[in-house]
Amino acid sequence: MTRLVVDTNSIIHNYNQIEALTHSVIIPMLKADCYGIGAKKTAQLLHQSCGVNLFAVSRIEEAQQLLDVGAQILVTSCYHQKPIIDLAVEQGLILAVDSVLQARQIDESAKAQNKTASVHIKLDTGFGRFGFRDVISAEELFGFENIKVTGIFSHFSSAFASEKITDAQLEKFENAVSYLKNAGFDVGLCHIANSSATVKSDKYHLDAVRIGSALIGRLPMAHSLDLKRVGRFTTEICDIRTLKKGSNIGYGNVFTLKKDTRVAILPVGTADGVLVKKDYDTFRLIDILRYGFHVFKMLFKDNRLTVFVNGKAVKAVGRVALTHTMIDVTELDCKVGDEAIIDISPLNCADKVKREYI
Repeated sequence: MTRLVVDTNSIIHNYNQIEALTHSVIIPMLKADCYGIGAKKTAQLLHQSCGVNLFAVSRIEEAQQLLDVGAQILVTSCYHQKPIIDLAVEQGLILAVDSVLQARQIDESAKAQNKTASVHIKLDTGFGRFGFRDVISAEELFGFENIKVTGIFSHFSSAFASEKITDAQLEKFENAVSYLKNAGFDVGLCHIANSSATVKSDKYHLDAVRIGSALIGRLPMAHSLDLKRVGRFTTEICDIRTLKKGSNIGYGNVFTLKKDTRVAILPVGTADGVLVKKDYDTFRLIDILRYGFHVFKMLFKDNRLTVFVNGKAVKAVGRVALTHTMIDVTELDCKVGDEAIIDISPLNCADKVKREYI
């Protein structure tokens, strides 16, 4: 059976690593189904085992599955559609606000439902996605009768790479927060740090930090924390056959065996997330050149997929197909039914692959 095995102890371990690093409130970011490992299971685990009472998600749909966890949920995207605002207010979600017009809609919805809506002010400090660019306009949010500002936040664009850019964003954010506080407003919880910024320096921590990739132990930067990678993609050998030298393997006839080879077949492929990766998405010449150099170096390496069977590393033969992968087990003592482990990001693991929590 093919599974994504999620070790819950590793999630708690990673949370504890961050907790030991900061005095700030930790807000687990559970977007994209908690990066593929399962948002609801993770929220229940952290709520019950670590006492977490505030989670963040990116989209309104992601919040729906967390409603019965028993914690507050911050939706970090700024929605302006009335049906979505009405639903969020009804369900008691914390909404991110980036305009007076949006705040007015939330206020009207809360008034109609005889509720007080909790909101976090979103500031655009240089990411360009959502947020007040003029903090003076945000003052008006404190005048609505059915809105309560419980937080203010922004989002770093390059915390994993550029400290200069990150520091500039932090300065803009802190200046805006100081302006509102000096004007006599209670802005609530101040937060801007993502996982990378949290690990990089405590100067970014403020009142709270939002932790996503660190929670699953897959930070996009070097660090010294003892984070454990969460999510092990595992399947089983479904067939083993011996093919003669000169035999073709897989689509396109691009791989021909150079010797008699014992081949194991795995019932997984790109449809399950094997070899599925984010494409290069860059605009700067320097980045294009960097990626080009990386591709050039690949010409001199064995870039075939590595699979671990019985603790031993073996290579794929032929192209990885939609639903099957073939591996060379000539030198390996294995049989049908033996476990095979492939290192793929849970974020790329297909939804149809069962998540198993241990």
